[in-house]
Amino acid sequence: MQTFFAINRPLVFFIYGLVFFVLGLAITLQSRRHSRLSLARRLHWLALFGYIHGLHEWGEVFIPIQATYLPSPVINVLQAVQLGLLAVSFTCLFQFGVDLLRPLPARWAWLRWLPISVLLLWSLAALVWLTIMPVTVAEWHNLAGIWSRYLLGFPGAALAAYALYRNSAQLIAPLSEPRTLRTLQWAGIALAGYAVMGGLVVSPGPYFPANWLNSDTLEGWLAIPVPVYRSMLGFILMLAIIRSLEIFDLEIDRKLSAMEETQILANDRDRIGRDLHDRTLQSVYATGLLLNAAHDLLAQS
Repeated sequence: MQTFFAINRPLVFFIYGLVFFVLGLAITLQSRRHSRLSLARRLHWLALFGYIHGLHEWGEVFIPIQATYLPSPVINVLQAVQLGLLAVSFTCLFQFGVDLLRPLPARWAWLRWLPISVLLLWSLAALVWLTIMPVTVAEWHNLAGIWSRYLLGFPGAALAAYALYRNSAQLIAPLSEPRTLRTLQWAGIALAGYAVMGGLVVSPGPYFPANWLNSDTLEGWLAIPVPVYRSMLGFILMLAIIRSLEIFDLEIDRKLSAMEETQILANDRDRIGRDLHDRTLQSVYATGLLLNAAHDLLAQS
């Protein structure tokens, strides 16, 4: 099985990138402009994560092809760009989780700036490692990639999983749509799984826990490469998010139903008002006729 996946490595990474890119595309194509759900106003961060993370994974297919005819300095630049895409994608996922928790209490207001702060810290550390530490470009790329997953990938995915579960329990559950609620919970489970497989399971490193929990160790235990598990979790996340986007159509349907009910009630009030008005006029007219008749009878007598 390991030989099979080794031969089809480009295909694995292509599917991996495609899953996340489709996730971003599905969110982008769903109109949420008129939604009042906080989830609708935060999904753009998840879409950005899908787009950027998909491009990063496609780099595993694109860059080896370019390495066959481009000089190594150019390949080093492409790998650095790929590494930056990984960190930025995790930052978007981190920000998605933070924004889902808003409005934040005053003592937690600083949390909204945490993703970009961690990204800047990681960028500064990566620059220091490259310019000061006696490491090769390959070692630097591996070290920076490991810490992008530890500092951004794991906390970002874990926080997004918790925030999605909390948001669905507080705001989606009252809508009495158990199917959508379960779907969002599955999305949270997929994000929690990705926090482990994408944030804690890293490439092998010379220190703990990267020297113990890494992609080579896990592949030796399970005989299946880590990108396959990440692809499966991404596929579950993609399906769950696409299914849960139906909540916005449901929200619009409920708004239209409420508008129709309001219009029906308004029409009924108008009809009742007209009936009462007509009956009142008829009663006044009849009373006037009776008074005239009574006046005539009195005059004759």
